[in-house]
Amino acid sequence: MPRRQTFVVEPNQKNVTPYRFLCRMLGAPSGVVRSLIADGHVTVDGTEDALNRPLRAGNVVDVEWPAELEQRARAGGSRRPIDVLYEDDHVIVVDKPAGVPVVPERRRWKKTVVDLLPEAVTRGTRPKVVHRLDKHTSGALLLARDRDTKRELCRAFMEREVHKEYVALVRGRFPEEEGEIDVPLIKDRRHALRMVVAKERERGKPSLTRFRVEERLDGYTWLRLHPVTGRTHQLRVHLAHLGFPILGDELYGARPQVFLSELKLSYRPKPGRPEKPILDRVALHCRRLEFAARTPGAPPIRVEAPLADDLTVLKRHLDRWRPDRSLGT
Repeated sequence: MPRRQTFVVEPNQKNVTPYRFLCRMLGAPSGVVRSLIADGHVTVDGTEDALNRPLRAGNVVDVEWPAELEQRARAGGSRRPIDVLYEDDHVIVVDKPAGVPVVPERRRWKKTVVDLLPEAVTRGTRPKVVHRLDKHTSGALLLARDRDTKRELCRAFMEREVHKEYVALVRGRFPEEEGEIDVPLIKDRRHALRMVVAKERERGKPSLTRFRVEERLDGYTWLRLHPVTGRTHQLRVHLAHLGFPILGDELYGARPQVFLSELKLSYRPKPGRPEKPILDRVALHCRRLEFAARTPGAPPIRVEAPLADDLTVLKRHLDRWRPDRSLGT
């Protein structure tokens, strides 16, 4: 049975055509929206007669998704809406894909996380960024719907009242089961994009990361990370400082890509065809956020983001081809 969606036009959404309205609400490629309308899968107040007229407040727009068009929408690349993990009247938590920036990049035009949110989620306003994830990091990202909420959440981050949990993959057998990395960070004067450990403690910003080994494999280790402070690139610099840069983190000393031939030693790509990487970004994912609800007396809000698809594929290959061989000795 085709999936159905229903939208009621708000006063601040009127005077646009159904086509433009649905481009905003669905976040689907424009060609998919045109096909939905042309093929008779969209009605306004139960009829197709008003599809060429501007919408009025209170109009009900119904969309029926045939399987073919839904598949095209999902394959629509950067126009695909960001998955929402949690939302209420004050906050939105989204599952940020790797490669999508949180804020606009200098000298580059690329849609940000907020740009990719459909209007059904944003409700006609632009959500406010509260904290950041690096462009190549995936996982849970917290946004505020209004300025008061943003101000309160920024305070909570500053006071370390927001609990964050990341997972990262490093090459090698991490020596300790758990512990802390407490070294100050400072901008690298020789590289504008890098942070480094300050040689003199008083010159750097205090930076604290707690870690625990989640799983050891043959030549690799999954780590659970809790950044107590929130410095730029903190987790990446701290692990590189210990000699275990996060997999794929070229900026801090790791090779930029991971290939199947590194994990499955018997694998050989087909002659004449270059091997494609199974991971070409930093293997870092924000798995969990926990923060206070804005409603007095309500329990804390805890949101989890499932492991990103590319990291899930990598984990599956690691589990198959690089199990922890020390368990059998």
